[in-house]
Amino acid sequence: MKRAYLYSTILLCLNLAACSDDDDQNNNVTGPNITSPAPQPTIPEQVVPLPEIYLDENFDQLNALPANWMLPKNNAGQVYIENGDLYLDGRANDTQMTSVLLPAEYQQLRNYRIDLEFSYVEANNDGRWASIMYRAADEYADPAFSPYYQFAMRKQTTGNSGLELSLRMPTNAWNVLQKSAHHKDIGLNKTHKATVIVHGNRVRHYLDDQLVLDSSLPYNLNQGGIGLSSAGLLMKVSHLKVTEQLDALPESNKVTELVDQALPVAMAPTLIQSAGQNLTPSSVTHVAYRLDAALNLIDSNQKNVMSLTSYLQDKQRKTLPLLHIDHPATLNALVAIAGDYDLADLTLLSDNVDLLRQARIALPQLRTALDYSTKTNLTNRKQDLNTVVHNTNVALAKIVILPPQLTTRSSVSHLQRLLITPWAKTTQSNAHEAARILTTGVNGIWSDTPEVYADIMQSMAPNTLLRKPLITGHRGIPALDDENTLEGTLKAIEVGADAVEYDVYLSQDGHVILMHDTTTTRTTGVNRNIEDMTLAEIRELRTLGYNRAVPTMQEVLAEVKKFPHVTNFIEIKSSNPAIIPKIKQLLDQYDAYDQAIVISFNGEQILKMKNVLPGVSTGLLTSTPAAQSDLVNTRRILDATQKYSSTFNPSFSGLSQSLMQQAAQRGVTFWPWTFRLNKDDFNRMYVQGTHGLTTDYAHDASNFVVQLSTAKQVTAQVGQSVSIVGNLHTQLGQTQAYVFNEMLVLPNSAKYSQNGQAVTFSEKGTAYVMPRYQYQIAPNYIYTLYAEPVSVTVQ
Repeated sequence: MKRAYLYSTILLCLNLAACSDDDDQNNNVTGPNITSPAPQPTIPEQVVPLPEIYLDENFDQLNALPANWMLPKNNAGQVYIENGDLYLDGRANDTQMTSVLLPAEYQQLRNYRIDLEFSYVEANNDGRWASIMYRAADEYADPAFSPYYQFAMRKQTTGNSGLELSLRMPTNAWNVLQKSAHHKDIGLNKTHKATVIVHGNRVRHYLDDQLVLDSSLPYNLNQGGIGLSSAGLLMKVSHLKVTEQLDALPESNKVTELVDQALPVAMAPTLIQSAGQNLTPSSVTHVAYRLDAALNLIDSNQKNVMSLTSYLQDKQRKTLPLLHIDHPATLNALVAIAGDYDLADLTLLSDNVDLLRQARIALPQLRTALDYSTKTNLTNRKQDLNTVVHNTNVALAKIVILPPQLTTRSSVSHLQRLLITPWAKTTQSNAHEAARILTTGVNGIWSDTPEVYADIMQSMAPNTLLRKPLITGHRGIPALDDENTLEGTLKAIEVGADAVEYDVYLSQDGHVILMHDTTTTRTTGVNRNIEDMTLAEIRELRTLGYNRAVPTMQEVLAEVKKFPHVTNFIEIKSSNPAIIPKIKQLLDQYDAYDQAIVISFNGEQILKMKNVLPGVSTGLLTSTPAAQSDLVNTRRILDATQKYSSTFNPSFSGLSQSLMQQAAQRGVTFWPWTFRLNKDDFNRMYVQGTHGLTTDYAHDASNFVVQLSTAKQVTAQVGQSVSIVGNLHTQLGQTQAYVFNEMLVLPNSAKYSQNGQAVTFSEKGTAYVMPRYQYQIAPNYIYTLYAEPVSVTVQ
């Protein structure tokens, strides 16, 4: 079977009108003379390969088991279709299986992904199980289909053998290869999702999107049959999908352990240093090299340091490589060693968008970063910023290295709200300029004096927020208005949300509609499938709470356009591929690329995005991995986000600050959902510096202080405590005058004494200070903000 490729690659329209703030009006670039033309939006030539869907069956249109599905002669129970579901009734025998195998052509497959949505209806006891069979023989084997592997799931999944990877032997015996427990039981009448991904001799089993078994298969079975089995219980199957698995599964199960910087700053920025300088390994997590076509690491002095393979084999190192590449020959050399070396924990760097895209397609396990640090023609205008966003996404990267003139709070925040991870590259080594760069909120800083940045952060208060967590209104603001309505969306904006999230399907006549569930029952009381309805029929619906209309995405985009600081988090719920070009039409129509990102649980839809809307950022909706080690969990996060070139958008349960910090050092950003009545969860993750929080209660954060502003220069008197007049700015956009008496004094300032945080200078001269403010969300949750450095003339 041929791979399915989507060949539509279309240039995004990015000629956006400049907005009215100061940065957007500044058409002059300060700094070096212009040496190169500004980058333009890139049309990708390389098409992201899309896996072929072999089977996608929900059984709704079936009245009986398809004739070419195979049943063994000795089935203990019955396999049948009833009311749009597949049933395997294995209650007749606790140990003799009741099985069904997909048609004979699946025998020819080897690398695939199996997704199963199922529930257990009745079980003879807690130890009974059902399974996904794979790499099975044919119906003529004795016993039928043997040998084969299976993912077995017991009703009581929390037991030591609740989940098993087993081999069914031709001798009719079982060889249990691996077993584990889940954090909760499958139980009865609860819908679950099971996944098997097999490629070559590697396999991974997932339950409810949690990786539960990860192994190498000991026997290379020369068959690919796929089936389901049940023993001692009745299983209902509502959906079965089989998809081509293009990418090999990683051999390694962890990442490089980085040095613990123990900084008080929440989600502190990554620190990077060029090789060839006086390295300060206690401060940096990345070392930058140039990688030549022979895979040698070249430092900033053009010295050959070592080979990449030697670097990767060094088990003692506590840093990650940031590798600049110039030529396809280097990429070809990396591809040649990919089978023998784990490349998942390195980052390729280039200003060549096409080369980075080629790298990600050839080696989807690694990261890329777009290096625009020398692009002196870029300005802070939205046209240029959106070109940066577009080209970063076309490069299948999430990280972009900014030039000095874009290392401003406004430019950084614009990129971050469009799910880009900005790193700054700077030659500045003085403390006050380092402090200014820190207050822009960048996710990473590349400097030859990283210790300056580390020392400043080390002097800051616990739970310092250099970057404001973004607040996303979940389906609008369900706590105050009906979900997925225009009124709820506008209410979320009214109370200060940075972004509004909504779910979309495609109507029968091709309109993009807001709705969370596949049916309209829960929200409107009308029992219809949303994608079976026309727009005219949808117009007749009203929500049960506030009698709201069900809106189109077109209507929402038109209204949100009036609030240019707000991002549309468009969640694709539909599995219909036609919805993606429809979304593109709407973004074109409303010129909304500077306000739009797309998120989804559906990885196939995200991959289609990379070809139809290659310049738009994406987020992968999933759950947090549950291994005991942060190193293993970080690896699983990388496996997911790097495959889809997306942010990590998990359910917040189980997401720890240490795990976020590990992955964030690698450019991953976190956008957990959904915070509701338990305010402790929201408050905890806010003060931990989580990148974005999706909540039903966006108004809870309306009065949070999110930014400080002061004059750039003040005077002070020797022997008198310093006070600086400024303002506090809230999430809602309100401003309050404030006198700052607490501050951090930067190095190389005039002599001073400090009582608590109050500062008194004891000699004349010049000093630089960072005014600070502590905000208490709740009794146990306090965070600290710092203003940009202020020059103090001491008289």
